[in-house]
Amino acid sequence: MCPKAKINRLENKAVALPRALYVHIPFCQHLCGYCDFCKLLINPKFVESYLPALFAELDAYAIGSVDTIYLGGGTPTALADPDFEAVLAKLSPYLAPAGEFTVEANPESLSDSKLALMKKYGVNRLSLGMESADPKLLQLMGRHHDFPQVHNAIARAKAAGITNLNVDLIYALPGETMATLQSDLQALLSLDIDHISTYSLILEDDSLFKAEGISEASEEVQADSYELILKTLRAAGYTRYEVSNFARNGAYSRHNLVYWHDERYYGCGLGASGYIGSQRYTNTRSLPRYIKGPRIASSEEVTLESDLSYYFLTHLRLEEGFALADFSAHFGFSFASRYEKTYDKLAEEGLIVSKEGRIKPTDHGIMVLDEILRELC
Repeated sequence: MCPKAKINRLENKAVALPRALYVHIPFCQHLCGYCDFCKLLINPKFVESYLPALFAELDAYAIGSVDTIYLGGGTPTALADPDFEAVLAKLSPYLAPAGEFTVEANPESLSDSKLALMKKYGVNRLSLGMESADPKLLQLMGRHHDFPQVHNAIARAKAAGITNLNVDLIYALPGETMATLQSDLQALLSLDIDHISTYSLILEDDSLFKAEGISEASEEVQADSYELILKTLRAAGYTRYEVSNFARNGAYSRHNLVYWHDERYYGCGLGASGYIGSQRYTNTRSLPRYIKGPRIASSEEVTLESDLSYYFLTHLRLEEGFALADFSAHFGFSFASRYEKTYDKLAEEGLIVSKEGRIKPTDHGIMVLDEILRELC
């Protein structure tokens, strides 16, 4: 065990203010069967009461300047244009020069007017929810678009000058075959974008799919699907830099790297989470409580042990893993001093490697990350 002085390092070490901001818009025009995110069917009365509460929370943090802003949901583009503009106008002044400003959108709600507003207020990255190009799978998920709409939305975003683009794909869906997945991947590649996010269908308790008794695919099917995705996207010139994320031309998500580097960030809005100083917190998912307060539903004081767990959980999602020098600087002791035997065991099992001063997960290790974390945490 480490000296007590090291355990209490968070109390004595000045912690920089967050340089990233996540803002949650919980409203959707329809609810998808797989989604368990904090969301509500959009209602003008809800929006009218929510936005002032959201702006009050932002003001309460006295945010200066941040390097990245991520406007997620829900579906931010489900907002009416005046409300969407009000949110962008509120957030834009927080962005540092050369910062990254991402907005999530659905193809059917990405209008030219919203693209013009994004451009006006400095949005320079767009994340689009395609999920699949297959009509039957889209219908199963409760999506309200088709692939031609995705293609059109990407083309219009590029024409509007927003070229840093991500598209989401969900795989291992009920009834999906390897041929269907391969077709989805080819559809994605035809969009000529620099970033792709792929997520296996995971059914949480708050999803409609769970309530309907739909089951997840077997571990074998999920693994085979992931192998196909990895092989196809690597062959097309994409680098897997995180478990679910692939980029070419170095177009990594700067905002999401804040999470994966276990750095601090503001989280504002219904159900949002944040990490400020030595506190991790999560806001309430109740709209009335969020509006009336208090907003924060739970918080956690970060201890040495929880800090170690978060560090491994986030960094080992990355293909590059973590630098041994960074670990020592962060914790005040070396990785080997505490984890040498654990590392030897995991390395012998082919799950992690030590290379060029870094601890990295192998391809197999990334696929069974939970096994690595059970040993380290």
